[in-house]
Amino acid sequence: MEYSSEYRSLRPGGTLLTRQLLSLGGELKNRRVLEVGCGRGETAALLAREFGASIIGVDLSEARISECREKYPELTFMTADAKALPFGDGSFDVLVSECSFSVFSDPQKAFREAGRVLVPQGKLLLSDLWQRGGMPSGKRMVRSLYTRETWLDLAVCAGFIQTEFLDVREALTQMYVQMIFDLGLEGAQRQIGLCLQPEEMKKVSYMLLAGEKR
Repeated sequence: MEYSSEYRSLRPGGTLLTRQLLSLGGELKNRRVLEVGCGRGETAALLAREFGASIIGVDLSEARISECREKYPELTFMTADAKALPFGDGSFDVLVSECSFSVFSDPQKAFREAGRVLVPQGKLLLSDLWQRGGMPSGKRMVRSLYTRETWLDLAVCAGFIQTEFLDVREALTQMYVQMIFDLGLEGAQRQIGLCLQPEEMKKVSYMLLAGEKR
């Protein structure tokens, strides 16, 4: 995989890991799917073209949304804050977010909003960074470097059950090594938003989290 084109949006594992995440959501054809933090739109396009989902992508960045609309004019993209989504209760069957919740200023509110806009038994599908304990948050991009227990608690408190947590550290490691090769250690740390020593970085991993709304 060519990671130099993927890590610009912090997407460990590329589309391969995205497919694994989406597989945790069951049948997606004709399902109403919201992608929060849609970035450059690749996952939204994958959901529509390969999985047959009815997709809306939202991102806080107006520049990213403009890019998505230009690249994928047949899809719907909107500028929106994950903490205050502009949709009614129960508007979607599935909510997807890749490496975004750790960037949000208030992930707890984002979890609650995810629960609000999903139908009962709706699926929450997240991929993001996590840590094994005792690590600080990053100083740039990553605001919340949570443990496994904290991620699951956030999901449960927002009304999700049957949570599944898969450690997929290899995808992060491969991306980080490529970033160091391309940018050097300091450049890689700035890009990923984690100013950590090599020994500390070993405690940081990547996860897939799936939950179902009560």
